[in-house]
Amino acid sequence: MKPFFLLSLAAAMAATSPAPAAAADYPAVKTKAYSTPKWLFALRVDTQTLARLTPVADPSVDFTLGPRVEERQFDGYRHLGDLTLKLRVAGGEWQTYSSFAARQPITVLPAVRVLAAADISASMGAGLPLTVERRWLNDKGALVLRYTLINRGKQPVDIAEAGMPMVLAPDSTVKPRPGDQGSVEVTSHAGFKPVLRVQADGRTPLLSWQAPAEQRAINEDHASWVTPGFTLQPGASRTIGLRFVARAQPTR
Repeated sequence: MKPFFLLSLAAAMAATSPAPAAAADYPAVKTKAYSTPKWLFALRVDTQTLARLTPVADPSVDFTLGPRVEERQFDGYRHLGDLTLKLRVAGGEWQTYSSFAARQPITVLPAVRVLAAADISASMGAGLPLTVERRWLNDKGALVLRYTLINRGKQPVDIAEAGMPMVLAPDSTVKPRPGDQGSVEVTSHAGFKPVLRVQADGRTPLLSWQAPAEQRAINEDHASWVTPGFTLQPGASRTIGLRFVARAQPTR
């Protein structure tokens, strides 16, 4: 048995010593579950960005950073469903806008023949000369992400490029194939099948697979699917997007 004074000293030290640092207490993030014949996925309720993407054929696989959704909920973190635009109005200075740099509340739109829809213009940044609407839909089992850019102003808007961040799980092999019929093949090491293939939806060729100029944190160098530019005349609109297709992994 230890002497009394040693027990008293130990008790005093325990009372005055700082408690071990607790894990970060991040605010909870609400998500809503959806499904297609090929995919089980979830969207954040506040941003409608992708929080989970799991193939029905292999529920053990998540192609997103789903387990880190609370940690990555803050400004500057890119997510699948975000967008960057480089544009100018009528020959003015080029400006860059993004939906993730300083998030603002989105406006939920009626989900007519789609799974979810929102006007994300406010989150793109002040002074954006366009309206940006984003929709998620099921097209014959493929999960489709579409952005509609609308010029409601009185001057043409030149868009140099549009970038869609591909924030994918770190235990994945990613193989981009640029071109007019470009695609991105994503294979998860956590499972054997299926493979995620990201394809263009409509006129959205893969011009380049581009790493971000700035990172919010270490290991946040997720590349973007960048599609070439176009001009929107007053009153005109253009839809760009991506298709997420589940396909069987080739036999080795």
